[in-house]
Amino acid sequence: MLEWHVLNETFEKCLKCNACVANCPITANTLAFGGPKHLGPERARLVENQNPIDDKRIEYCTLCGTCDRSCPENVPVSTLMAYAKMRHQEQTGSSFRDFVLSNAELVGKMASGFAPITNLAMRTKPVRIVMEKVMHMAAERHFPAYRFKNFNRTFASSEAKAAEIHIPKLSKRKVAYFVGCYASYNAPEVADSFMQVMRFNGISVLKPKQKCCGIPMLANGRMKQAAKNAAYNCEQLLTYVHQGYDIVATCTSCSLALKKEYRSLLQSDAAKELSAHVYDASEYLRMLQENGEFNENLAPVEQTAGYHAPCHMRAQAMGSPSLDILEMIPGYSIQDLGEGCCGQCGTFGFKKEKYAVSLQLGKRMAESVHALGAETTVTECGMCKNQLDQLTDKPVRHPLQILAASYQKAAAHAPTAARI
Repeated sequence: MLEWHVLNETFEKCLKCNACVANCPITANTLAFGGPKHLGPERARLVENQNPIDDKRIEYCTLCGTCDRSCPENVPVSTLMAYAKMRHQEQTGSSFRDFVLSNAELVGKMASGFAPITNLAMRTKPVRIVMEKVMHMAAERHFPAYRFKNFNRTFASSEAKAAEIHIPKLSKRKVAYFVGCYASYNAPEVADSFMQVMRFNGISVLKPKQKCCGIPMLANGRMKQAAKNAAYNCEQLLTYVHQGYDIVATCTSCSLALKKEYRSLLQSDAAKELSAHVYDASEYLRMLQENGEFNENLAPVEQTAGYHAPCHMRAQAMGSPSLDILEMIPGYSIQDLGEGCCGQCGTFGFKKEKYAVSLQLGKRMAESVHALGAETTVTECGMCKNQLDQLTDKPVRHPLQILAASYQKAAAHAPTAARI
């Protein structure tokens, strides 16, 4: 069994200052959660003293990472919470619902294969009522649609399409794209936009073999399965790192997993090496801009937008790279909504007993979108988009979709530009 003993030295740094509790979005919205301090470092101390403890309140932890960012002593609170989730799952077993929710890749492959039928069923109220009674999935929760032409099916044509963009001077950089489950099966347009943006910057892209990053598994206490995926992905991606490729992800949960979670899951030099070569897509573009390698031939996009920062982006402590890049587009006016957790929290918001808390968490975000009155909302996270789609009436876009549109417009108006 995976053990957390390697973290003993760090959890002993906990000052019991309650900074993690004060900043925890779940603690602020429900008394059903025991709080990160009590279920993280405090519980770890009890277990260290040979007092095994299982607390079902750990189910309310979303592993958003806010506790890690707020800790003045850099205690890996969310990692301790993940181990507590694993212990709870081992003691109580995993429900069929949590098994389904934790296997995003398997569900994506199956659902996208029957996408028209799957999507129709998920929109049908009687089906959702049955799902609530049988699987304890909230009947009122909206589900993201699946795409029959998922990115795994269309990658070859997308690659060929991107290759038609002729950049006079190709970059020496090479990218191995970690697509993730959402961009693969729910939003292939995000993956297509990434391909286009990379080619507009003269960067060749390939898609290595990969499995789900494991974040849904960790969130549901299935740490052993997450560790297996981590080991597989680490081995595959390092092959490309050693060939000079940068690893780039368009989902902030995926980039967080590759950068941080794999290091605690695997406790290996390989995971540590991989983490040093992983970038979120907007972070990567900002790095290119800072190094003078970014294609700044951007056409105006006359539009107003509100930006929602995903929890897993903030957990990477990299600022707001999407804002930094999108603010370079002429005519594009974007403003940070300045709110915290959206409330969807990955698989959390689909669960019947968590649904009311999920909506409560998302209320302030929805109010901010309404108050700003912008034409669109921008976010990197597919699950944040799912919550925004349900709680607001504004279209939601990934930053790369905005950037790709600007590049395409600039290319269309260039005298010798190639058309996509």
